[in-house]
Amino acid sequence: IHLVNVEFYTGVGTTLEMPVMLAPVPNAIDFSDKKVLIADDVADTGKTLKLVHDFCIDHVAEVRSAVIYEKSHSLVKCEYVWKKTDRWINFPWSVEKPVVRRSGQVLDA
Repeated sequence: IHLVNVEFYTGVGTTLEMPVMLAPVPNAIDFSDKKVLIADDVADTGKTLKLVHDFCIDHVAEVRSAVIYEKSHSLVKCEYVWKKTDRWINFPWSVEKPVVRRSGQVLDA
């Protein structure tokens, strides 16, 4: 498993000009001749998935994509999709504030 962090959305409906792969970027040699599955929460514009797909494609035997939601205007048509929608999706991990530990505070389990 390799995790790739790509920054693109800056708010609801607002994005950077192009997605940016953040450090640490995996070493492409780690993918040599592997079958790769790229998993993401949503294929909205598809630009994020395309960036990761294009990063992998020259180094792997096969690359496929899986998402929870795929929008009709996505640049990438994923092989595995749970639901298709064109609505805005609010995921719990993107709308709730992060859990942080403050000095001397005990977090409930």
